[in-house]
Amino acid sequence: MRRSLLLMLGFWLATTISYSQDLPDNAAYKARIDSLNVAWGEIMNDWNKTIPPHFIKAMRLEKEAEEHPELRDSLLTVAAKERAIGESLKASAQEKLDRNQEERRALMDKYSLVFEDAFPYFILREQFTKDSLSALLRKSSAEIRHSATGKSLRKYIKNDQFSDGSRFRTFRCYDVNGKRFDWNLIKGKKVFLVHDGLWCMNHGMDNSAFRKYLEHLRKEAPDCIPLVIVNCEKPEDLREAIEKYGLQEFNVVSEFKKINGVLNWLYNDMATPTCHYIDEHGILVKTTEGIDVDYLEEEFLRIR
Repeated sequence: MRRSLLLMLGFWLATTISYSQDLPDNAAYKARIDSLNVAWGEIMNDWNKTIPPHFIKAMRLEKEAEEHPELRDSLLTVAAKERAIGESLKASAQEKLDRNQEERRALMDKYSLVFEDAFPYFILREQFTKDSLSALLRKSSAEIRHSATGKSLRKYIKNDQFSDGSRFRTFRCYDVNGKRFDWNLIKGKKVFLVHDGLWCMNHGMDNSAFRKYLEHLRKEAPDCIPLVIVNCEKPEDLREAIEKYGLQEFNVVSEFKKINGVLNWLYNDMATPTCHYIDEHGILVKTTEGIDVDYLEEEFLRIR
């Protein structure tokens, strides 16, 4: 994606579930899924380390070309090469991910209801009708139905999810001291809400990348409020995230509900990082997976 921070966090994707009456032992399923998860993680780690730097270098060269017209052609030539390398690496990694997903789908077809918790149902929720999800939960164990993920799924099933154009609905979230966030702080302001995924924001380089980008936004768009919501369970985890990524000067809070949070079941955040762009009237104008820098700066904030 041109001039965007291409941030992916892949987990369980589309599948069709067949229902077997004689469910096999889940040891084989778990062993192979664990292996696929390890492989997926290795691919994504390599993706984050090797791909973004090429796009970032291309963006930097393109900016320099605007500032130095006498060097424009040579700078853009190098930028195009960097972007081509990035696209080639991305295509190769995507092919590996696709093969991983194909095997995962086949396994889930074979071992349809062999899960120790409801997490796979939750990740795959958009691949089912809500009636099908209800049927899946009814066939599951009481432990699954009453787990945090099971409860979140039931809320997802019972409610209509918010989408672009909906009025943003606030919810309870807290700072590192356990104090509830005061939503009046953002009233009448544009809000750039980032739901977790901070570890993806380093672009294979360092943990300060996201903080530096927020500082850039603060300078260029002082009327926009960045709000970072970390997906964690306790204040200590939130404090650790703030310190690790250097976000002490920004609004960073948490629902302290890893799966059963409002952002999960009402706003349908499938994976992190998910970004919500909320205008000064409180309207959710757009949601993206990862930061769409072009949209954020050109359309939402109009700073370039």
